Amino acid sequence: MPIVTLEEAKAHLRVDGADEDADIALKLAAAEDAAVQHLSRPVPWTDADGAEVPVPPSVKVAILLILGDLYAVREGAIIGATHTMNPTVDRLLGAYRWIPLA
Repeated sequence: MPIVTLEEAKAHLRVDGADEDADIALKLAAAEDAAVQHLSRPVPWTDADGAEVPVPPSVKVAILLILGDLYAVREGAIIGATHTMNPTVDRLLGAYRWIPLA
C-alpha cells in the first residue's frame, strides 16, 4: 500500500487531469523508495504487536518534497547549477531513521 496516494501527489504538484498519471505514479514510487531507503526501516510500519500503524505526517511531506523535485527536474543535470538534496527532507526523515544497534 502506498504511503502517499496518487491524488495527494497530484494535489501537491497542482496537476489536474489524468494525462500525467503514469509519470507521476512512477516518480511517486521512486520518491517513496528513496524515503524508505533513507529511513532504513520497513514500510508499512508496525507496532510491537505487529499491527500496522500510520506513517507520520512528516514522512509523507518528505515524500512529497522528493516527488516535487523529481517532477520539476526531469533531467539528470542542469547546466550551471548545483543540485543537492533538499535539507528539509533530511530534517523531516531524520527523526524516524532506524539505526540498528550492534
